[in-house]
Amino acid sequence: MNMLDAMETRRSTRSFDGSRLTGAEAAAIEAVLRGAANEPAPFGRPVRLALYVGEPDAKPVRLGTYGLVSGASAYIVSAVAPVPGSMEDAGYVLEKAVLDLTAQGWATCWIGGVFSRGKAAQIAATAPGELVPAVIAVGRPAGRRSVADRIVTGSAKRRTRQSLDQIVFSADGERPIDGERPAGAWAEALQALRGAPSASNKQPWRLVSFGSGPSWLIFMDEDRLYNHSLGEVRLQNLDIGIGMRHFAEAARCLGLPGRWEPLPARRAELSSALAFGEARGWTPIALWRR
Repeated sequence: MNMLDAMETRRSTRSFDGSRLTGAEAAAIEAVLRGAANEPAPFGRPVRLALYVGEPDAKPVRLGTYGLVSGASAYIVSAVAPVPGSMEDAGYVLEKAVLDLTAQGWATCWIGGVFSRGKAAQIAATAPGELVPAVIAVGRPAGRRSVADRIVTGSAKRRTRQSLDQIVFSADGERPIDGERPAGAWAEALQALRGAPSASNKQPWRLVSFGSGPSWLIFMDEDRLYNHSLGEVRLQNLDIGIGMRHFAEAARCLGLPGRWEPLPARRAELSSALAFGEARGWTPIALWRR
């Protein structure tokens, strides 16, 4: 399964079958985590990942999710320092692990808000000042979903995904897409971004093309009250990193040139795209440069 297939296959699973990981399975997942954490992220911030498989007493693996997630075989716990770019890099790195695990047949679920942050911090052995922005539940799907799962899934489905013409724009006035039909070689990369998961399905990413090639600028259309509800943990910045990963993986699969970079200090070449986004109240995050 390649990354395009993994992005298409991935679904948020909240009801797992409760099976314990074997030693070989845990080792394979840890290898995925090392690979994801060692791959350079756009802002160069260290993201540490730890695998929690529960206590050795064979009780179910729990991480204080208050019934929203049940029967997980393990949890991936992330830790970062609260510096600019760390939330985006955490989303970028964790989603790489999610997609690689999806390709191996595992089910997963992002958990950003409701889990025991104190216990997660102990598992990750966080240093003073480090944060646990999110955890990932891992396992095999249960035969029957829990009531809480059905309620949460139904609530998320009621908020449908935004169409591409609501999230993809061009700074020069040219329409990069026609309704739901993005033009040219970037079509699948744009669809991959659109399909990325986000907290409460808010989909905060906005992509603006400019210049020849094209180059792309990604912005965050922030729900400020929501994004600041957990203090220094910014769920929508995490979401931007997830979207950036989907776009980058699709581009890589399709042989399209470029990579995500921090915004340069001298921004003259970005002026049209920056003006386009900032006029709409969006926050510029990163540049996709050929």
